[in-house]
Parts: sequence; C-alpha cells; structure tokens
Amino acid sequence: MTTVESPPARKWFGNPINSVRNGLVAGFGLLVLILIAVVAGSTYMVKQYQADSAQMAEKADTALLLQGTESHVGTAGLMLQRYALDGDPIWIHEIISAADSATTNMATVRARERIANNGEALARLDALDATGNGLRKSLEQVVAQRAAGDGAGALATLDTMVVPFLQYRENLRAAAENELAEVASLQADADRSGELAFWLLVTSGVVGLTLGAAVSVLIGRSILQPLSSLEATANKVSRGDMTARAPVSGPAELSKLGGALNHMMTAVEERTEELRLSNEELRERNRQLLEARAQAASDALTGLLNHRKFHQKIREVIADAQQSNEAVSLIMLDVDNFKQVNDSLGHLKGDEVLRELSSTIAETAGQDCAYRYGGDEFAVMLTRSGHEDAVRVAKRLLDAVAKNKEAEKVTVSLGVAAYPEMAATAEELIYRADMALNWAKSSGKNRVGDWHALIARKDGEMPAPAENAVDAGIASS
Repeated sequence: MTTVESPPARKWFGNPINSVRNGLVAGFGLLVLILIAVVAGSTYMVKQYQADSAQMAEKADTALLLQGTESHVGTAGLMLQRYALDGDPIWIHEIISAADSATTNMATVRARERIANNGEALARLDALDATGNGLRKSLEQVVAQRAAGDGAGALATLDTMVVPFLQYRENLRAAAENELAEVASLQADADRSGELAFWLLVTSGVVGLTLGAAVSVLIGRSILQPLSSLEATANKVSRGDMTARAPVSGPAELSKLGGALNHMMTAVEERTEELRLSNEELRERNRQLLEARAQAASDALTGLLNHRKFHQKIREVIADAQQSNEAVSLIMLDVDNFKQVNDSLGHLKGDEVLRELSSTIAETAGQDCAYRYGGDEFAVMLTRSGHEDAVRVAKRLLDAVAKNKEAEKVTVSLGVAAYPEMAATAEELIYRADMALNWAKSSGKNRVGDWHALIARKDGEMPAPAENAVDAGIASS
C-alpha cells in the first residue's frame, strides 16, 4: 500500500505565523469590540443611574412641597373657620401666614416644572392655581366680612368654599402621590440599569471564554498557554471577579491583546465601582428621605405627632372604622389663658409648660394617641373607643394636668366627640370636638365639654357647667 503524505501546512493555511496573527486579530479583535461595547454600555448605565437618582431627588422634594402646601391649606381653612365663628382677630395672622406659605410652595413647584419644561405638569399646576386663587379670594372675603362685623355673611361665604376647598386639597394630595409614584418608577428604572450592566459584564465573560477556546483550537499548541491564561481570566470575570487580569506574555499579538483586555477590565472595574457608589448614595438619599418624613410627622417643640400627621391619621382611622363599624373618639384640649403665661413668664417658660403638658398627655393617653394640633391646642385620638371611654380619658387628663406641679398651675379645657354616634366623617368629628371645647372654654374653662350633652338639650341652649368642672352630660354619666 502506498502511503500518501499530508501536504505541508503552508499549502493549506499559508504562513503559520500569519495565520496565527490573522486568527488572533479576527478572534480577539471581536472580543475587544465586545468589551468596548460593554464598557460603553456600563458607562451609559452609570450616567442613566445618576440621572435617575437626581430626578428621584427632585421628584421627592416636589412631593414634599405639595404635601406641605396641602398642610398649609388645611391649617388656613381650619383657622378661617374659627375666625368666622368667634371673630377673634388673633386668627388673621395665622390664616394669612398659612395661605402665604401654601402660595410660596406652589410657586417653587411651578418654577421647578418650568425649568424641567414639563408642559403636562405645568397644565395641572395651572388648574390647581386657578382653584387656589379662587379660594384665596374667598378667604380674603370671609376675613373682610368678619372684620366688618358681618358674621352671617362670613359664614355664608365660608359654606360656599367647602366643596372647592376639599377638592383642592384632594387634588394637592393626588399631585403629591403622582410625584411619589414617579419616584418609585425612577427607582425601578435605576434598578433595571444596574441589572443590565451586570448582565453585560456576565455576557462579555461568556463571549470571551467561547472565543478564547475557539481560537486556541485553531492556532495550535504554540499559543495554548497564553490562550489558557486568557480563558482563565475570562472565567474569573464571568464569575464576577472584576480584579482579574490577563498575563502580558506569549506571541506579540496575544501580548498586546492581554494589555488591551487588562485596560478594558480596569475601565469596567472603575465603572462598576462608580455604579456601586451611586447605588450607595441612592440608598442614603432614601434613608434621609424616610428620616425627613418621620421628622415631618413630629412636632419639634413637644415631640408629639404634629397637625399634618393628625389629619392624615384621622382620615385613615375613620375610613377603617367605616369598614369595620368600630367607634372612634376624639378629645380636643386647649390650655386656658396661655397668653397670660407667655406674657407673665416669657415665651421660653411658655414652651417649657407646653413640653411638660405634652409629657402629661402622652403618659395619660398614650404617645401614639397624642397630637399637637397647633399653638397651645392638643388632640387625643382614641381608636376602637366610644363616647364613654373618651369621657373617662378626658377626666383623667383633667386630673393629671391639675396634679402636675411643673406646669405652673396651668389648667386646660377639653372637648369630647365620638364617631359614629356624633359624627359621620372625620371633618365632622373634628368640628364636634372643637365645638365642645369652645363651649368648655366659654363656660368657665378648666372643664370637659361633651358634644353629646350639648345636643341633648331640647331648648337649644348650652348646658350649665357641673360642680366638678365637667359638663352636665358627663357629670350625669
């Protein structure tokens, strides 16, 4: 049998050195392009992540401004109601201050959206401003009518404001919730960017491993060790080791490729670190936002929950009670003659008295139930508690304040109302308790006013105060 020799390799592949060079250029050139694409994609993801983070902070700040506007509007509405009822000029400054704060917040929000060139948001703000301006004019009309002594006219104008006022506050809450929803959407986009960057890196490792194995088979044993080193580096990268580097050795082509690969991996590692730092910064911003929300719910002077948190909570509690048919009671508490305390002892001592009183209320009724409603007025909200429970708590509060030696012999007046037997909504419950408080103060102070006792009188007159500083309805119970 005649043996047939294989043709020389040069005839099949040309110059082996050139074939190696061409194979390296073709194979690893593609790998470099992939790595460049990964670096470019990672850079883009980092920039997108940073842009989303900045926009999230902007949206969160806008949401806080809208929530603050809603709080100021609610404060102005409550103070306007009181002024329309009792005509005390002390409320005028607070009404105007709250209205001005709301206007300032809306102006800031509008400026932000104008800079962002957000036409849709500006259109919504135009609608809100139109309603807000109308309410502002009605507010000024009520103040003018009451100042002129036209109490009936002021109340009539106030009645016309109720529906647009409630709708305006609801629109403000909806706008704030829309901003928070966009924050959540941006967070999801940022998370997707991070996940995509990760998979880009993993894909680059897998592709590098595949190309390395294919080229090692084609170019033979002379470059097997350098290719194995590159393969090992790619494997480490695919497992997430961004510190892996290829040895710069072997044929010139592979040596140069190893240097390029190391340069690309350094860039990828830097971009990955930037992404990690950006993620940490975003988590810190989220933590600060949560802390800011917690601080926004607390009163700085007394440590109790504040006016805005009270209105938010009472709406939630009444909504739950409507579903579960459970009772909710409310105690409104006001310091008697607190202006005299400030005038005679100074505002610092007045603040100390308020802090001591807040501590007494929290110890007696519970920290989670106590709110600073505003100024020297406090509120105690009792969930799953009816009218009789509220009366007992109000008595304990009255006794506790009387026994407090640190409060400069301060006395308080209290008003009690309960849902659903005395009110059908959260606003009506607040109104009933506040009216009972007003009766307690007008009947001699240092007593508990009970809305149930007030409406029990058939002749429509206020019941006479009882001997123990509790109104007739409570005394009889």
